[in-house]
Amino acid sequence: MISLIIPTTSKNRNYTENIVSNIHNLYGDTVEVIVEENDSVTLGENYNNAVTRATGDKIILLHNDMILSPGFVEQMDKHIQPKRITTYTRIEPPIFNDIYPGKVLLDCGTELENFNSDTFANYKLDYDLIDGGSQLFFGCMREDYIGIDGYTFKMFCEDDDLHRRYRLAGFEHKVSRAAVYHFVSKTSRTTTDCQQIEYNSNRNFLRKWGNRNNAPKYNIAFVVRNCNSQILELLEPWCDRIYIEQSVNTIIDEYIDKEQPNTKFDLTKRVLTIELNDAQGENDIIVELDVNQLTNQDFAYIQQLADIIADSAEPGTFELGNLLINIYSTETYEKNLIHL
Repeated sequence: MISLIIPTTSKNRNYTENIVSNIHNLYGDTVEVIVEENDSVTLGENYNNAVTRATGDKIILLHNDMILSPGFVEQMDKHIQPKRITTYTRIEPPIFNDIYPGKVLLDCGTELENFNSDTFANYKLDYDLIDGGSQLFFGCMREDYIGIDGYTFKMFCEDDDLHRRYRLAGFEHKVSRAAVYHFVSKTSRTTTDCQQIEYNSNRNFLRKWGNRNNAPKYNIAFVVRNCNSQILELLEPWCDRIYIEQSVNTIIDEYIDKEQPNTKFDLTKRVLTIELNDAQGENDIIVELDVNQLTNQDFAYIQQLADIIADSAEPGTFELGNLLINIYSTETYEKNLIHL
């Protein structure tokens, strides 16, 4: 049996009712539908809680603002295999105009009230199974589900995190022609603070992985002279620990008070003073810099540092622009992050 997973909140229940009716009309009782409505947990936790209730040997993660095409489950059932993440194809109105494998732009309506079922039904995809896949629109074997990190991310970025973990675990990624119509963001972007949540999630992604480039995860510390609050906010997510001078330690307290509500990472263990801590003792790589000399190019180097180290660096010391890089170990830690 296949279990269809639908996490939702109390908002837009008409969409939830519609997709459940859509599934019932297509498949009756031949599939298991798990609807998990919870306003008090993150999106990832809502998915995870729903999956724990599933009894099927295969699961498909859905959003409530979707309509399944005939043959959707049959195609996904054929394409879901062990050690494979199978993304289904989303047909969406041109709200977000980026396209990639698994996403097709076709205006069949933006609301249930103006949905054009004929346009959707008559659209044909010209592939069966292709390489690619992203976001939380996929199916897999239930035993292969490694869980969404709803602890680190309230919303947004948990999809990038999950697929990065699956790739590290050796899973292949494919896109099936099994299709849904997706009305887009009827829950995630309806809150007034969604932009702030997305901003926080991107910063937490950097804290967890150290980069956005699928580069290895190193243990990196910054030792920063003449730091100020703006530079502290800019640099802190890009390292495991940042050390600033004792003379400006009021900046630390102000920053932690402001930023700690936005992250599960303990900032008291990440933002430290130079004089009271042994930077070399707990960090594999130490980057020394003076804010008075910091340039845009230096910050670009910081953003690319994991790639630079992975490509050519060995233990030792070298200069990169106005950065002094001290490498004591090139051990990587990304595989420690595969499982929750």
